[in-house]
Amino acid sequence: MPLWIIYHPQGVYETTEEKQTIAKTITSMYTSVGLPAFYVNVFFMPLPPTSFFIGGVPRPSAPSPANAPGPDSSVPFIRITIQHIARTHTTKEQADRMLAGIDKVIKPWVYDKGYDSEYSVEETSRDLWKIDGLVPPMPRTEAEKVWARENRSSIYEKEGGGLL
Repeated sequence: MPLWIIYHPQGVYETTEEKQTIAKTITSMYTSVGLPAFYVNVFFMPLPPTSFFIGGVPRPSAPSPANAPGPDSSVPFIRITIQHIARTHTTKEQADRMLAGIDKVIKPWVYDKGYDSEYSVEETSRDLWKIDGLVPPMPRTEAEKVWARENRSSIYEKEGGGLL
């Protein structure tokens, strides 16, 4: 399960259409490598300027000499946390490809808009993960392919899910 939490100032990513476009783009990054679409969770967390501080400075806020030196405080700051459970990366090359994929996905709605940003990816163990009370099938197994095709969880035989 990829979980993306996108923290952003109020007034940024406000429409359902914009958020849905972003979420669909993120989802396609994962479905293109075989994950079921329903594994992908994207949460938008709008924060008022009085709750969004970067380096002790509210973002966005009017530029002032008190905020210097540093980035222009009037520019929105986007913070994204990503959690991966369904797949983890075992080599630097895989991690680099994943980071390049994330950069490509967020480019139109973060980098191209000139927003300041930061993201991080946490990879956690599958051992403590369930969906609808079921242990998800192992990657690329027949059961996972069924879950991807049906876009929902379903009961499966352990052997078909790659579980012992």
